Order: sequence, then C-alpha cells, then structure tokens
Amino acid sequence: MGEDQMRVEYDRDADILYIKLADSKIVDTRLLGEDVYVDMAEDGSFIGIEIWKASQNAILPISKDIAERVKAILERPA
Repeated sequence: MGEDQMRVEYDRDADILYIKLADSKIVDTRLLGEDVYVDMAEDGSFIGIEIWKASQNAILPISKDIAERVKAILERPA
C-alpha cells in the first residue's frame, strides 16, 4: 500500500468498519468517540480508524446522505 492510499475493510459479522490510512506500526489505540477508535503511529499521526456498529454509525448515515443528494439532482428541472 502506497503512502497516499487507504484501504477500507468491513467485517459484516462483527459490524466493524476499519479504514487503514497508512502502513505504519500501531503504538497506541485511543477512543475517539462512542464506538470509534483510532490507531496511532509513533509520531502521533492517525494510521487507522475503527468504527463499531458500522451499519448504524457510518454506513446508514452515508447512504442517507447519498440518497438525498441523488434525489436533489433528479428533482432539478432539466
């Protein structure tokens, strides 16, 4: 994985979404908010974000936002 590439993984059984931002050694994991954890590199940068209850906390809100944007585009006068 290159420096500027990220990878997204979803564990459907556990309902956990993991966004890997960089290939670095994880030295600490911190609670960022309810059901959201961040993996930290030695220099303090974020290298990963783990979202628990992802279908509720990430996927559903993103899907609703996309649906609203598409609906607005489709309702525009030609």
